[in-house]
Amino acid sequence: MSEPNSADFALIKIQTAAGPPAVLALLCGIEGVTINRTAQTNETYRRDCAKPNRPGGRKLRVTGSSWSISGTGSDNIDLETEMTDAFGVRKTYAIELYRDDGTDGGDLIGTYGGTALMTTRNQSYSQDSAGTAEITLEGEGALTWTAAT
Repeated sequence: MSEPNSADFALIKIQTAAGPPAVLALLCGIEGVTINRTAQTNETYRRDCAKPNRPGGRKLRVTGSSWSISGTGSDNIDLETEMTDAFGVRKTYAIELYRDDGTDGGDLIGTYGGTALMTTRNQSYSQDSAGTAEITLEGEGALTWTAAT
């Protein structure tokens, strides 16, 4: 039986200083990561000239593509400066995918990377529970994949 090679957890890192090599800081506390890709399309409906009385079939034209990353988890006041500096600013991000191998760090499978704007930063506090955080990173250009070596 064959099983999919799937990550057990993901970490988001943000570029905090230029390189080479670039300095990336872990967004510690952001533990849930979702990667979204979308193809923008235009649609038209074309009738078959040999059957002009039949409804046309839909044709799609891809006009562009986009990606975004959302992250959720615990708020981390230790990262307040980095998060404030990143909000609404183009930064380089890395999303590292790991397998749980029983070690403290896990086994790195590979990394997605790209330039994005942090467009959403929500923080929530309640007397009954620890603070939470949500971020959205809207990608610009390509989201690249680099497999671990």
